[in-house]
Amino acid sequence: MKHGLTTAIAALVIAAGATGCTSGGEDGAPRSGTQRLATAKACADATYTWLNVSRRTVLTDMTGTHYDKGDKVSTVDAKEVARYTRSVSTRGAAVPGKRLIRDLARHQRTGLAGDGVTMLDDTGRTTKYVKKAASGEQTAKASGRYVVARAVDLVEGDVRYSCAPEAGKGPRAAGSGHVMTWDPTTEMIIVRCGEKLEKSLSQGAREAARLGCREGDPARA
Repeated sequence: MKHGLTTAIAALVIAAGATGCTSGGEDGAPRSGTQRLATAKACADATYTWLNVSRRTVLTDMTGTHYDKGDKVSTVDAKEVARYTRSVSTRGAAVPGKRLIRDLARHQRTGLAGDGVTMLDDTGRTTKYVKKAASGEQTAKASGRYVVARAVDLVEGDVRYSCAPEAGKGPRAAGSGHVMTWDPTTEMIIVRCGEKLEKSLSQGAREAARLGCREGDPARA
């Protein structure tokens, strides 16, 4: 999993659905093993068309509190404010959810949680923070209110797909679906409310300042 630290002080980044009949789970395939095998063969040469694809930054964890000069300010202190679960729903010909997520990742030209490639697959199906995961920290350069937060970019879209017939015979099976997942990069955010935000800061940092700082604080100006 990738992580980045965004601070309002230095603007620094440190590397660290469709309705109707839905699939039987995130993998988007039928429950039956026989059906699963037949679907895998039928959809080996599937073609995908993505519609209404969106990408937006959301805060998953955030806390605002007072720190004295010299204190360690860490994103470990951020408390969960929202939890997202990746999901795949399909109607018509079923295909494995990982295949749909992987094609959405190809469409977005980035890795996505649940694509079967990124390390994020090992951390569960939600954005819940794992305490042993990486975090961001800095030393408070002045006493005052700070906001620590974590953010991810949610990615979702509708898909239409067409599967090649088994053994090249018969009509092409068709289906549609909806995917919701996120970019595997987690943004670690530290905002000092007593300082005006730099223009180059991310959307996540600005949202943390808007929600976590108080009215009248320079960071909210």
